[in-house]
Amino acid sequence: MKKVFFAIAFLAASSVAVLAQDSASVAPAQTQSSSAVQSDDQDKQAIATSELPASIQASLQGQDYSGWTVANAHKKEKDGKTMYSVELTKGSETKMVKFDADGNVVKEKDKE
Repeated sequence: MKKVFFAIAFLAASSVAVLAQDSASVAPAQTQSSSAVQSDDQDKQAIATSELPASIQASLQGQDYSGWTVANAHKKEKDGKTMYSVELTKGSETKMVKFDADGNVVKEKDKE
């Protein structure tokens, strides 16, 4: 009877060890995918407002963004094109505006 009990205990311990190995082999894949997301953020390059193209600076000084202040600006290469994202603030309001190199608004999003 003791031999049967030890055999069952041994099998149970082996199963736990196999399950632990399986979960450990999944962890690097998860880490790898999160590093891919980080590399996208690393492609962004913080720039000064004065480094924005003149067309974007003109758009920001236009009527659409009157009263808004540039908080942050970033430059990013995407599909061979240069894109710019500008974070604007007005009081407690914040919005993110993405421009192409010609100063055209590609996307605008209010932030909370």
